[in-house]
Amino acid sequence: RAHHFSNYALILAPCMVSAGMGEMTRTGDCMAHPTLGFRTKAAAVTTDLPLAPDRPIDFGAQDFCRVCKKCADNCPSGAITQDEDYIEKNGILRWQTDIKKCVEFRVTNKEGPMCGLCMKVCPWNSKEDSWFHQAGTFIGSKGETASNLLKQVDDM
Repeated sequence: RAHHFSNYALILAPCMVSAGMGEMTRTGDCMAHPTLGFRTKAAAVTTDLPLAPDRPIDFGAQDFCRVCKKCADNCPSGAITQDEDYIEKNGILRWQTDIKKCVEFRVTNKEGPMCGLCMKVCPWNSKEDSWFHQAGTFIGSKGETASNLLKQVDDM
């Protein structure tokens, strides 16, 4: 079965995390890819074909999100949590976003039904394809001090 825009029968972000394509982010319903950030669009095909499963990956995004909070600081609806730790929901560790606040803001936004500010301010997103950005995300994945450094460099 094909799962694509407006025809999903599954929640794609946890499936992508389980398939080793990224980690969940502070936004709660998006996953980040190691080099693309969370500016990705995806579709899936489910099958009963026997396949060897991939494993989830850990490249430091959740540790970075715990420190950064730029998406939560800049969310105009206040939908993204400032909580330090994520929770387990349906077997997935993630931060809990207030989807209702997000949807209400987008529906009533006079500038249009889309926002995307969380993606625009995320230092992990590929704003440029440069050695500087690659070095920053590599360093930012190495713990709390490094995450603070990446956030500060991104602010500059």
